[in-house]
Amino acid sequence: FKIIKLYIACGLYYLAEFVEEYTVLTRKIIKNATGVVVAIHILLWMFDDFPFGRIIFSVMCHGVYTLNLKTFPFISLTSIQFIASCVLVLIDHFLWFQFFTSHYFVFIDIAAFFGICIWLIPFAYFISLSANDNALPSYGSFINLLNYIN
Repeated sequence: FKIIKLYIACGLYYLAEFVEEYTVLTRKIIKNATGVVVAIHILLWMFDDFPFGRIIFSVMCHGVYTLNLKTFPFISLTSIQFIASCVLVLIDHFLWFQFFTSHYFVFIDIAAFFGICIWLIPFAYFISLSANDNALPSYGSFINLLNYIN
């Protein structure tokens, strides 16, 4: 069990280093991954009859998460977008947990759904918070930051 903890810690460290080194690529990956997750939600609604209301709520949550990309990697912990994202990920998790407790699915299906559709994008933003302090500002990001402030 201790070795699993070590592997997880090493993986998180590697991801944090990757995000710090390649912030532009990380932004593109998060943006594309969000699109894939939204598409998965829609496909689950179309083919597996997942509840429409919860699907729409999850898609809306991912839309709010995407608002954090405007100033990426400089995400302010006190911004409305970040606070809303934190609240929405908890609500989204609770709503889907409630759904899966009242409908039978195999555990691996539930774990995969939560890992990919609920936690992947917020976790990517969480990992990228470390890049906020270590990223060097570039001219383009400086202009975007000035536009965001004004």
